[in-house]
Amino acid sequence: MVVLVAHAHIKPESLSAYLELATAMLAPSQAEEPCITYEFFQHPTDPNHVVFVEEWTTRDGLQAHFEMPHFKEFVKSTAALVESSNIRIYEVAGHEDL
Repeated sequence: MVVLVAHAHIKPESLSAYLELATAMLAPSQAEEPCITYEFFQHPTDPNHVVFVEEWTTRDGLQAHFEMPHFKEFVKSTAALVESSNIRIYEVAGHEDL
């Protein structure tokens, strides 16, 4: 399993537009076969800080997501709305459900 955690700091004047675009990404991304989880959240004390948490069955599945038209359009549409971002990809060797 592969986990992607992306932190984005959104320009305050662009937050509404960014959230609309991010929300539109949920259904098509969650419908992708290798997707386990695809969600985003606003930080509780800084609404301009958005965090994406994604789980994918394989690295190839995540890479296929990066090639999807809806992903490419999201990146293009949000580039000017973001002040800064940090994206990390984790390879998970195993997990335990509690």
